Amino acid sequence: MKNINTKFAALNLVKASMIVLLILSCISSAGCGKTDEVDTDKVGTLIQWLKDEDKSVRVLAAEELGEIKDTRAVEPLIAALRDNDRSVRSSAAEALGEIKDARAVGPLIAELKDNNISVQHDAAVALGEIGEPAVEPLIAALKDNNSSVRQRAADALGKIKDARAVESLIAELKDVDSGARDHAARALGEIKDARAVEPLIAELNDVDGAVRRDAAGALGEIKDVRAVESLIAALKDNNSTVRWSAAEALGKIKDSRAVGPLIDALEDDDNGVRREAIKALEVLEEIDGNQRW
Repeated sequence: MKNINTKFAALNLVKASMIVLLILSCISSAGCGKTDEVDTDKVGTLIQWLKDEDKSVRVLAAEELGEIKDTRAVEPLIAALRDNDRSVRSSAAEALGEIKDARAVGPLIAELKDNNISVQHDAAVALGEIGEPAVEPLIAALKDNNSSVRQRAADALGKIKDARAVESLIAELKDVDSGARDHAARALGEIKDARAVEPLIAELNDVDGAVRRDAAGALGEIKDVRAVESLIAALKDNNSTVRWSAAEALGKIKDSRAVGPLIDALEDDDNGVRREAIKALEVLEEIDGNQRW
């Protein structure tokens, strides 16, 4: 039995070494990113290795196919999303995101329900990389019964930054799941659409501290002065992460009404709040040239 195991280990080492040689060959020919310059046998070999019995070989094959970006690998990588090993599924999702082929959208949406959170995350990132073709399916996914799917769909839409998603993400701020509300708030901050300002202001009163924190952060990203008074009020929130997020947001909006409340925040008992208040005041000082603290 020991000899058999040794032989298998040696075989796996050879396969891994062959992948390294393929990678080095691709790099030396300066053609990794150009499909017409990639050796057909190289791509075919990597596709075959997606079915290898050794998961490390399957992972490396998926990673290299993502680097090569050859569309012949799309269907085999989609099949690899059903691999019984989560690291292979993650690598396949990442590779599909690098290739950016619309055929992968549906299968990646399905992977938002994967039982492993890392795979869910990598599928969402991949959908964000694919971009426009994924927008409508992701908007539909915001209504999925699975809260994790709704969260990851919001993440991907925030990465894509397509204005078509704004109204659906605003609606998601009322989700029964606090995580979904939180992810929707962050996504709206990434998109930076002014339609989200009033709904995000309302979320500064959410029962969940993480939602309030990220609503404040999103308002800081949008930089709309309508949020100033509500963010000033949030400097008194009972959650320190909400207070420092509000201070940071006020520094980004750069409205002089925040100066006095930020000075008061220098007495906060949380170091993070004091740090963000100082940074915000330094920004405001640069605007008018007056130091008041």
